[in-house]
Amino acid sequence: MKKIIFILALLLVFSCDYIDEPLTPEKGGAGDCVIPTFPINTNTKRNVLVEDFTGHLCNNCPSAAYTIDTIKSNIGSQVIPVAIHVTAQFAAPKTSGTKYRTDFQTTGGDAIKLNFAPSAGLPSMMCSRIDTFSSPAKFNLSIYTISSAVRQLIDDAPVVNMQIISTIDADNKICAFTEVEVLQTLSDDHSIVYMLLEYSIVDWQLYNGSGGDPAYSSGDISNYVHKHVLRESMNGWEGNKIIEGGATIGDKIIEGSSFEITNSSWRTNHLEVVAFVYNNRTKEVMQAVKAKL
Repeated sequence: MKKIIFILALLLVFSCDYIDEPLTPEKGGAGDCVIPTFPINTNTKRNVLVEDFTGHLCNNCPSAAYTIDTIKSNIGSQVIPVAIHVTAQFAAPKTSGTKYRTDFQTTGGDAIKLNFAPSAGLPSMMCSRIDTFSSPAKFNLSIYTISSAVRQLIDDAPVVNMQIISTIDADNKICAFTEVEVLQTLSDDHSIVYMLLEYSIVDWQLYNGSGGDPAYSSGDISNYVHKHVLRESMNGWEGNKIIEGGATIGDKIIEGSSFEITNSSWRTNHLEVVAFVYNNRTKEVMQAVKAKL
């Protein structure tokens, strides 16, 4: 009997793991990409995601783009813009001639517009997907309200902190990883979204000559610079759920996403990855980060 008790005691000792520190869950989603080592995140600011629904045939849209550029110039890197070209009327490419032949539309962008601002005309914007409680386009903001909406958020303490590391290899495969650190107790499910953007695309844009960058005249602008254009929703427009049922302060999650570029017209030296975490119940974007490749 004593021998049996002794053996059971040994089994208990060697079957237990003692953990001194909380584990950091490492999620999937990035295939065979190598998970990087993240430094300590010292950020104390909330970044604001500004999504701009636009189109190259929308003659009012350059005014919205210029408004967002001005806000970003005044505030800085806390403002993360994304230009989402949507609707067949304003974003579909021309099938003849030499103008407006580029297709900036994306499946993810169309889904975002349909789910957040289905009846809103262009241009229209969202500020970290804050619910404005207006109807029917309840997340929609205009060029007259976007600045105040951004400024209401930039002094908020972040609920979650994020840092991103992204790379691209010789085969044009993108590997992006984000560390998400919980700074305040969460009670809802949260998901992470990865977006691939291309910036400084010189192409056609229709412009009515009012409210946009004074460098442009009106009419068909052949050398318009399209900035932060959504090219791909890397892990789908809804993203991947990384927090279920809430989380406690100090929890950390590492989530990755990968994407292989097959479109030869995309300039790999003009690409950047935007990642953000949002509350699945309210849809509010709690934090966002970006990194150039």
